[in-house]
Amino acid sequence: MAYASHNTPGRLTLGDHPPTAAQPSPTPPSNELADACGEGSFARTAVEWAIQPGSQAGFRAHENFLQWQFPHEAVARSNSVAGFLVGSADRRNLRSACVAVDLRSLKSVDKLPPPLPPASDRDELFWEMLGLREHPIAVFTTQQLRLPAATNGQTFHLEFAGDITIRGTTKPVKVSADCRLNSAELSCAGATRIEASEFDVPVPDGPIQVDPTITIEFSLFFA
Repeated sequence: MAYASHNTPGRLTLGDHPPTAAQPSPTPPSNELADACGEGSFARTAVEWAIQPGSQAGFRAHENFLQWQFPHEAVARSNSVAGFLVGSADRRNLRSACVAVDLRSLKSVDKLPPPLPPASDRDELFWEMLGLREHPIAVFTTQQLRLPAATNGQTFHLEFAGDITIRGTTKPVKVSADCRLNSAELSCAGATRIEASEFDVPVPDGPIQVDPTITIEFSLFFA
């Protein structure tokens, strides 16, 4: 029996942040998340943006239910995100950045049609697949990025390299993002791709098959 794709949320975009003024950062759900990025630089020649409420990050992966000939895209997201950007005083040069995500907060947001089980049933598998008891936090860092001279409120595109750490393994990645600067607030939404095997992340390969090329996506709000 064959099924059409059911309900998979679209990719995260700039519109997925709250457009309101910045609010105080929420209390981190764990010491690991609060400490993962440490502190930025508060030098007089630097400007620091902190990640604000409404930010989120997660992944999407193609999966196939062979018995029902049903290709699908699994999507899970976490809103337990912390970190910062440190830029030059003129907001033109990014000196360093760190984003930490508590993977224990990942929740599936796609839907599967009957007779397939609820997509949320896969959430309990994240603990073993991602080794969350030992490595609950994923971290992305980057340095030395030149920002374009965009007009206030104008969207600009960035391509940059960084390092991502998942399950205790750190690998270089290339990131594509759309960003918008509004006065002292910065929004960025984008994605990168990783190979699960490079991070020792096992993927199902039985009645349910998962493509080992995983898209990591984010929608972040800094102020």
